[in-house]
Amino acid sequence: MPIKVPNNLPAIETLTAENVFVMTDTRAMTQDIRPLQILILNLMPTKIDTETQLTRLLGNTPLQVELELLQTSTHKASNTSEEHMIAFYKTFDQIKHKFYDGMIITGAPVELLDFEEVEYWDELCEIMEWSKRHVHSTFHICWGAQAGLYYHYGIQKHQLPKKLSGVYKHRLDYKKGMLFRGFDDEFYVPHSRHTTVYREDVEAVPELKIISSSEEAGIYAIKSKNDRQIFIMGHSEYDADTLKKEYLRDKNAGLAPEVPCNYFPEDDDTREPVVKWRSCANLLYSNWLNYFVYQTTQYDITQIHDETLEAMIHDNFNINVKVSKFGGTSLAGTEQFKKCAEIIRSEPERRYIVVSAPGKRSEKDEKVTDLLILAAETGGKEAEEILTKIQSRYKVIVRGLKADIDIDGEFAEIFSALGDPAKKDFIISRGEYLNAKILSSYIGFDFIDARAVIFFDEKGDYDEEKTRSVLGRVLEKHERAVIPGFYGSLPDGRIKTFSRGGSDITGAIVAAAAGADIYENWTDVSGFLMADPRIVDHPLSVPVITYKELRELSHMGARVLHEDAVFPVIKVEIPINIRNTNRPEDNGTLIVKNADYYQTNLSISGISGKTGYVAFAAEKTGIGEDLQMRSDFLDVFAKKGITVKNILSGMDSLNIIVHQSEIEDIEEELLSQIREKVAPVEVEVIRNLAIIAVVGRDLGTSPAIAVKVLGALANRKINIKLIDHGSDKINMSIGVDGEDYASAVQAIYAEFTRK
Repeated sequence: MPIKVPNNLPAIETLTAENVFVMTDTRAMTQDIRPLQILILNLMPTKIDTETQLTRLLGNTPLQVELELLQTSTHKASNTSEEHMIAFYKTFDQIKHKFYDGMIITGAPVELLDFEEVEYWDELCEIMEWSKRHVHSTFHICWGAQAGLYYHYGIQKHQLPKKLSGVYKHRLDYKKGMLFRGFDDEFYVPHSRHTTVYREDVEAVPELKIISSSEEAGIYAIKSKNDRQIFIMGHSEYDADTLKKEYLRDKNAGLAPEVPCNYFPEDDDTREPVVKWRSCANLLYSNWLNYFVYQTTQYDITQIHDETLEAMIHDNFNINVKVSKFGGTSLAGTEQFKKCAEIIRSEPERRYIVVSAPGKRSEKDEKVTDLLILAAETGGKEAEEILTKIQSRYKVIVRGLKADIDIDGEFAEIFSALGDPAKKDFIISRGEYLNAKILSSYIGFDFIDARAVIFFDEKGDYDEEKTRSVLGRVLEKHERAVIPGFYGSLPDGRIKTFSRGGSDITGAIVAAAAGADIYENWTDVSGFLMADPRIVDHPLSVPVITYKELRELSHMGARVLHEDAVFPVIKVEIPINIRNTNRPEDNGTLIVKNADYYQTNLSISGISGKTGYVAFAAEKTGIGEDLQMRSDFLDVFAKKGITVKNILSGMDSLNIIVHQSEIEDIEEELLSQIREKVAPVEVEVIRNLAIIAVVGRDLGTSPAIAVKVLGALANRKINIKLIDHGSDKINMSIGVDGEDYASAVQAIYAEFTRK
């Protein structure tokens, strides 16, 4: 495929002679295809040489590329004619309203200056910030790479003892990366620079990954975790004689430069250099264009934006206080405690920490709370053996963390409570209590006992008013604190626990009382998954989801935070951020009231469902519109205490959907009562139904979503038995045969995530 360039660009003549297919503006007017829009910010003094080098590489792919050239307005090119710059280059003001599939930021001969001393630094920073929302993938070269690393990630460059000049052997640090797909284990790249970045500085940034380096030249290639930024330290685009020209220029100027390493045969500068990097250069740019631009950019490039939650949160929220809740898997053992501590210390805004009891360390392990419940309910010698087992587990954690806590003393009190029914909740709550004590000791935070700030009334119901009042006052006295989840106290001072998952409830309560700007829920998954991982392999996590979408998906069985667990923060509209303790670099999922300010490429937020449903389908003239018949129909189920999952109606049809487990042994009785009360012409029981919910805030405004759902099922030849578009227009429910459930979910997921 060709590369499209402006008419009369000097590179055309050179490239045509090299059999590179170059398409001019005039010719491209007849092409009805979607070319890639690539912008080159050319900071090199030899503009035409750099244009030719990069155009050669970009044109040697099966992809059509439309090229635009950008210059800084705050610096006037001194080595290229003004006529050339006016003819072929644009300023940032001229293009900043546009969107590009890819962008290249070249090197520049300003390495020995501090970044802030560079004449056009402020303008470059503006362009780099703009690129996050207007460019899908940005490719930084040499000083451009160092500038990008400094601006985006705060990584400083360092001056080398002497200029690095020559052609150096490289290896792959990350062999599975697509940028170097097809590369040999060893390959060569030219370098020409005075500065470098240190490996330890890059490795300290979780968002970055080193993918190639050289023993002699140091780091060569770095990418961001989201693949949107590429940083290349070398000059694979160089012509065969570029290093020669630089060397002879410095030599003729009397600077006594060293002969470029591994460049001239036998270091004889009178002999022609041997090119060792051309094939690698072509493959590098081909891979970038294919895998990081073409394959991932949406067709409508106006939808390009900065998809990172970090940027979105920064732009839309003022974060001063975070409440962070860590789940059982996050605190299952010593190493997990250390991970949590590192996360907490990484941001001073994380001021109040809520903890669960230790969860499973492995698939065959047991949760501490499960063991405590068993001990509290069993009693006797067996209970003592269980507590001893838990005690040993805690001793390992305390010893590993060197925490200042008397485990033996704490367990003496727990042992003494065995057999006392009034202290059952006390025993069950000790997992959270001990974890909070240990973590507070380890990280140096205050400890606040939940029994002193979380309250229940005489009936055992949560006392919101008293809790809000007391907890708010207590938090004001503590700059930083750890609070155990899951329990509070009754009016008589006895411990009372929430239902299972109660630590999430505590976390939300604390977040609301603290007036947190964000509530973090740290678990073992990187946010809310778009589909059930037991059905879809490695499903995507959804960056942003609304409270309403969460409710719909949770109602249909999605494994997310329970409504009760998030209500306190939803009530005061505090955003919830679900994060992964084992992958803190992942942004996770943000749950908000309104997500209009967040653009996403995902047109749906999730797919969930359940099997085992039954539909009672009745037909009778006007039954779908007759309120009395509808009421009589529903009354049959209401009198039996059966929960109606859904109601689907037409003018002459009415379908009542319930779960099979609720009608065992009474199906015929229900049919008899329906015939007696409603007198339908026909009533049918449709068994083994699976109900799938497709949820998304754009369902009501985008008819294409429903079309894609139905098309995905049709392509798999899956028969749709029932369909309903929710009244709130964010949920589409589909009934299929239970045997088709997994296949249907997989089909819908694939339809909305394929590139």
